[in-house]
Amino acid sequence: MIGKIIIRNIATYDQLGITLDGLREINFIYGNNGSGKTTLSEFLRNSGMYPNCSLEWQGRSFKISVYNRNFVNENFRMGNSIKGIFTLGKESVELQSEIFELKEKIKQHDEAIFKLSETSSEKITELDRIIDNFKDSCWEIKKKIDLEFKESIEGFRNSRDRFMTKFLEEASNNSREVRPLEELRKLKGSLFELKGELVNRLSEILFESHLEEDPIFREKILGKEDVDIARLITKLQISDWVKQGHIVLKGTEGICPFCQQSLSDLFEEKLNSYFDQTYIENIQRLETASKKYIENVSNAISQIEMLLAHSKGEFIDKNKLQSTLILIKSRLEENRLLIENKSKEPSRSIELVKVSNFFYAINQEIIESNQKIIAHNKLIENIKMEKENLSKDVWRYINEQNISNYQDFINKKGNIDKVLFGLEKSTEQKKQYKKQFEQGLFQKQQQVTSVEYSVTEINKILFSFGFKSFRLASAEEKGNYKIVRENGEDANETLSEGEKTFITFLYYYQLLKGSNEINDIQAEKIVVIDDPISSLDSSVLFMVSSLVRNIMFEIKENSSDIKQLFVLTHNIYFHKEVTFSQGNKSFGDATYWILRKNNETTTIEPFDKNPIRSSYELLWKELRNSNNHNFVSIQNIMRRILENYFKFFGDTNIDDLESEFENEEKMICRSLLSWINDGSHSISEDLYVESNIDLVDRYLGVFKSIFDKKNHIAHYKMMMKDFDIVNQDTVSVRAVEEISTGLREVAGSIE
Repeated sequence: MIGKIIIRNIATYDQLGITLDGLREINFIYGNNGSGKTTLSEFLRNSGMYPNCSLEWQGRSFKISVYNRNFVNENFRMGNSIKGIFTLGKESVELQSEIFELKEKIKQHDEAIFKLSETSSEKITELDRIIDNFKDSCWEIKKKIDLEFKESIEGFRNSRDRFMTKFLEEASNNSREVRPLEELRKLKGSLFELKGELVNRLSEILFESHLEEDPIFREKILGKEDVDIARLITKLQISDWVKQGHIVLKGTEGICPFCQQSLSDLFEEKLNSYFDQTYIENIQRLETASKKYIENVSNAISQIEMLLAHSKGEFIDKNKLQSTLILIKSRLEENRLLIENKSKEPSRSIELVKVSNFFYAINQEIIESNQKIIAHNKLIENIKMEKENLSKDVWRYINEQNISNYQDFINKKGNIDKVLFGLEKSTEQKKQYKKQFEQGLFQKQQQVTSVEYSVTEINKILFSFGFKSFRLASAEEKGNYKIVRENGEDANETLSEGEKTFITFLYYYQLLKGSNEINDIQAEKIVVIDDPISSLDSSVLFMVSSLVRNIMFEIKENSSDIKQLFVLTHNIYFHKEVTFSQGNKSFGDATYWILRKNNETTTIEPFDKNPIRSSYELLWKELRNSNNHNFVSIQNIMRRILENYFKFFGDTNIDDLESEFENEEKMICRSLLSWINDGSHSISEDLYVESNIDLVDRYLGVFKSIFDKKNHIAHYKMMMKDFDIVNQDTVSVRAVEEISTGLREVAGSIE
């Protein structure tokens, strides 16, 4: 059953919306057109389409069947055939009995599954409570040691859930010896006094010392000795000077740059022979060696500068490094000059100033520094490990402080887990059994299920209510219906408003006993009926209200698959008809609501009792209205006036009225009284009587005689506007007093 409905952020419902809470098996909602009734019924018809709205179930959930204008539009489109309704026929008593037994078994298993689910929910709630209590006990211990040992429980200090999870993990895995609190405090103090972090080891300076030993620097680069000019060049040691002249000579076009005399071709050939390929290769060797040496030393200097910028002074002597770096740079400049001179005068022999010894000294410093770093890192790693051990010891202490609560928690949780496991297995077993019964039910239903039975039942009700000019018949499309006249012609387009309203509701009424799908019949359901009576339906108001009341009493007696009913209407007459609840016509407790729309926003108001009160004057007004003398409605109005008025006079027994009349009037009086006793809220055997003015007039005559015979004709005349207040000599003083008293009481009465 639905216990609560919330509608908001849709149509005329604003963000606050409305809430229907405390709903019962029968619920009445009154509201004018446009107040939001259809929106409410559409939500119940398809709740998944409205994410901002919600409904809460009390107990098991059921299928929701909704009658509203969308239902009518979907099932009674102009020119279309009507879907057939599968219901169980009456052919086999034995099969019906088997179907009933299977249905009962399915229902029992549904209830059992629901109870198991409820028990599981209760156990889960109980488990949540146990977990919350244990979580609190863990947190209390945390608060006691939080300030002193916050580093040891870091990462779990700001979450009760995470702290409890860590507690349970340590309780399962931490088997360390329990240390006293004072010992933990001392250990914590010694560990956290030393602060530091791991330091990366330093890289040694890369220098290729063999580059400064290259023999090309000491080697004298000379020309070829077996050329005749070589002896003179060697004797005068002018090889470098001649090389320069040879270079100049290439641009003088055979003229000596010194004596300005022409030189023979033989002389230039001799010079070329002197500065041969070997000479050229040695010059290239010198250039390559010089370049590599300078680049290698420069790179090594950059490494030292990076080391000075990023190393910590506590591990290496930066001043010593800086002094050595200055010396290296100075030596590099000396060697750069030597190399430049050697390049100009290749015949020279030079000896580069050694710098490798400086790099060696620096690398020795780096080796010693790395030894310090290794020792430091080992110490830090040991502290890190010791801190981890301290954290484990602190958690072991926490576990010990909460040991009794922990053991109690484990025992209770274990018991509930076992129960939940058992409930889960039982639920699964029940579901399997239920599925087997459902399969059996489906097979049995197929043997007796038919769409023809629904046609017969609908046509019976139509005939019993006096609708003889049209009926339902099987359509050409197998399993579907169509509306036809007595001669078989299609009547869909020629139905009156009242006829269309009545047959669509009859179709829905029969659908509640079956389904458009063969495998969905006899499903337990919730019924929502939204405005089954329009302003043009006065002729069928009583008939539809009688059918709705049948549903209400089936719910009361638990004699159908309908478990809850919602009735929404804007029609005050219909509302009063279906809400009549007195004596043996009482349907039990219900909820009453009024929807209102103000400033384009829908609100709702609950009432303890029926808020739609019958207007005594309105009943008489309807009786006086000659345009509304429909037999069914006029008879109902008379019955209600008699019931409302005479119940206030204790000395009047309307059951004795029948003896005051004779012949036809006696039968009419009996009919009126039977309506009071038997009620107008079920299908009456009187309803087949054709409406005619003569019959209405005879009923009105008997109605007037009742007031006359019970000495209340003055009240009748006044209400019928046939009473002259001046002519009071025809009215006794007692009658006037009774009229005044009756009017005051009737005006405030509630049926």
